Amino acid sequence: MKKNFNILLVGMVVLTLSACGNTENVNKEVQKEYYCEEGTLNGQTCEVVATEEVSQTCDEGYKLTDGKCVKTTTTNAKATKSCSEGYTLNGSTCLSKEPVEKVIENYCVESYTQHQESNGWYYQALRVENGGCVIRICKDGPTEGCYETTAEAKGRLVCPSGTKEVNSKCYKTSNVKTTYSCDAGKLNGSKCTITDTKDVTNTCQTKGFTYNETTKNCEKVTTTQALEK
Repeated sequence: MKKNFNILLVGMVVLTLSACGNTENVNKEVQKEYYCEEGTLNGQTCEVVATEEVSQTCDEGYKLTDGKCVKTTTTNAKATKSCSEGYTLNGSTCLSKEPVEKVIENYCVESYTQHQESNGWYYQALRVENGGCVIRICKDGPTEGCYETTAEAKGRLVCPSGTKEVNSKCYKTSNVKTTYSCDAGKLNGSKCTITDTKDVTNTCQTKGFTYNETTKNCEKVTTTQALEK
């Protein structure tokens, strides 16, 4: 019995030593190291990244501005007309809500409004002064032998200065106020400026290159087998 036990013990030692030897071989295989003469090591391969400039384009009508596609359009702003308190809008003028009284205006009769010849005498109305009509009378032609005299002026009812006659009544006038607004865009004077912005289209000119959203470059990756140290 003792001899058989010794044989069994020797067998177990041999098996144990054999198992240890296999473990060392596996560890040596796992612990291999690799390197790249060019590029970046990724496991057992080397990656070389080539880059080229990105081509940025915009849709028709858009302009590349600070990395964005921008289109600017200009339209007429909406005009709103209004009047001051006490006035109402009448066409392109503001008229007072209440009419004002007409005033008497003196004027020269029509026969004196220009040179008139009568029996060799020439008459010309010059001006209304002190309620009468100042007339120049010339006896030796339109410009010779002339003197001034006063004739009777006529009176008529007219709207006072700064008023406008509408339907035989006089109304004070005021400037129309115009304000502008935009349904869309930014108001600039009487114009609306509308700005539309889109992302640019990034493309690569060379075949095999693709756009990398992270690096913002056109890249082409070449992979080779890494070298073992």
